[in-house]
Amino acid sequence: MTILRWLGSLLILLTGLALLFIAHQRPEFAIWYAAHVFPIFPHTIGRFFGLFPFSVFEILLISMVVGLAAGILFAIVNLFSRSGRSRLVAQAKVVPLRLFYLLSMVLLIFVLTAGVNYSRESYADHVGITVQPSSADELIRLYLILVERAELLADQIETDADGHFTLQKEGLYDYARQSMYNLNSVYGGLGTSFPRAKAPVLSRTILSHSNISGFFSPWTMEAHYNGDMPSTSIPFVINHELAHVAGQMREDEANFVAYLASRNATRVDFQYSAVYVALSYTLNALHRAVGRERYVELYDMLPEQMRRDFAYARAYWRNFEGQAADLATRANDTYLRLNRQEDGVQSYGRMVDLLLAYYRE
Repeated sequence: MTILRWLGSLLILLTGLALLFIAHQRPEFAIWYAAHVFPIFPHTIGRFFGLFPFSVFEILLISMVVGLAAGILFAIVNLFSRSGRSRLVAQAKVVPLRLFYLLSMVLLIFVLTAGVNYSRESYADHVGITVQPSSADELIRLYLILVERAELLADQIETDADGHFTLQKEGLYDYARQSMYNLNSVYGGLGTSFPRAKAPVLSRTILSHSNISGFFSPWTMEAHYNGDMPSTSIPFVINHELAHVAGQMREDEANFVAYLASRNATRVDFQYSAVYVALSYTLNALHRAVGRERYVELYDMLPEQMRRDFAYARAYWRNFEGQAADLATRANDTYLRLNRQEDGVQSYGRMVDLLLAYYRE
């Protein structure tokens, strides 16, 4: 019986690896999978866990940490008695099998809900735009388009007593979902199931210290955002994570989806969030493409409101600089590279290439 359990766990592991291999080698399989098989998961797992107002994934993580600590304590206590050591020997015979089965299931679920989708067609191809090399002049023209948009929106947003952007929290989740529905009605490719976005309780303790603004759980199909970070990014980040729920796994593509959904929303705070994030990535690209003097000239063209919000965000994230943030960034970079995003964390910034192609078209 034990051998059969080992073989069953091995079969689960090999199934997951085989699906990844086929998707990598045959993108047409990933495209078919994304259209015909993947939608099952947001409509079932996503809808079920979306019923809970809290993050189920966060509860699972906390439970795992508590369970691990309890297991270590159990082992230490039992080391000091003969009967205890016998119990440890008995557990040692079954723990490896249970652990192997658990890890195999974790991998298979990840492959089914996320892994295969890394090999599907890009959203840019789906929309019908072509990414191509661009010049510094084109980048400047994109920047000026975004600045013009920022100037229009800066006079319409609500601000707090210190002059910082404030987000209208009422109806936030429903409106984010509606903006994704609206984008899907125009271009398709996103499905029709978007769960409630959730802000983990440990946002500041874990996410901010890890320099994380949001994340997607492929095991519970939940979209998470950092509820403690400056609110200028929140609408955009929610739509970014909902893009992952919809199967758009590559970071630049999810950023592009989030920009389009937020940019074309009717709520001004969503529109402002879209142009705010787009400008932050565009400014990073400009910093590398033009000289410092020209960069300063371009930055000074930003509306005062946008400069104030950028300064506030920089000050916030500066509070969490350190080893934990660096470690989390390296871990994310490794994860992205393992999933065929060769640029690692730099892939987020490739959103600018998509914006250039979009406005060029």
